[in-house]
Amino acid sequence: MAYWDDEMEVGNTGYPDMFTLDTCGGLSSGNDTVNKISGNGSLRLGYPGAQVQVCGGFADRSFPATLDLWSRFYMRLSPGFIVDTTTTKIMLHATDSFLSNWWIMAFSSSKLVCTAQLYPPTDSTNFFCNLGTSAQQELRTSPEGGWRMVETRERLGAADSAEGLIEAWIGDAGGTMVKVMSHSLNNWRNTTQGSQNSKFVWNRMFRQSGEGNINYDRVAMGDARIGPITGGLPPLPPPPPTVPTQPTGLQVT
Repeated sequence: MAYWDDEMEVGNTGYPDMFTLDTCGGLSSGNDTVNKISGNGSLRLGYPGAQVQVCGGFADRSFPATLDLWSRFYMRLSPGFIVDTTTTKIMLHATDSFLSNWWIMAFSSSKLVCTAQLYPPTDSTNFFCNLGTSAQQELRTSPEGGWRMVETRERLGAADSAEGLIEAWIGDAGGTMVKVMSHSLNNWRNTTQGSQNSKFVWNRMFRQSGEGNINYDRVAMGDARIGPITGGLPPLPPPPPTVPTQPTGLQVT
């Protein structure tokens, strides 16, 4: 079931701190009544520069503990959005103990990436970076400025069993869902790591970092697939007008 399906409306959201202005570094946020999926508007996060990592802020929201976490959210990158050269963070799904999964865009690319980390990091095997790199898909649309629907699934499985699973799908304006990530056979609940009792319990939304605007709407979490809202995604914006090629060299008149 869905624990929540948040319209991301100013004054009526489970992430109220995301609508407060963070003056450090020129970050901004607000209600975008033009670019939206449903309701009165969407959450717009404004990023002043691709290198601004500090003071970006975040907002947390808890949910009932689960071994099988599904999320569904809609996001939009403004035309010309610049992904940070290291990481533009989207959201974090975390357990009550030692496991966190970071959904990000990384290294100037607008492809969806999941980075999973176990704590405490005793050696390099505790850090699993860029899961699903062979099948990522751009969150940026063509033409730019359109919405994507993102679905994720993270299953922890039984303790000391390789049942862990991370999957992700991205939907386009035509309603087609493309599976972009499938990473299985993970022993996420490991006695030797002290994570054998871990369960997912909270979600963190970030505003770190990049250049341009990111919009979010209809952010939902649950313990089973939530799926798209009725009506699907709005059509992509029209492509920019083609500028005629200027003639070069001598011209006969």
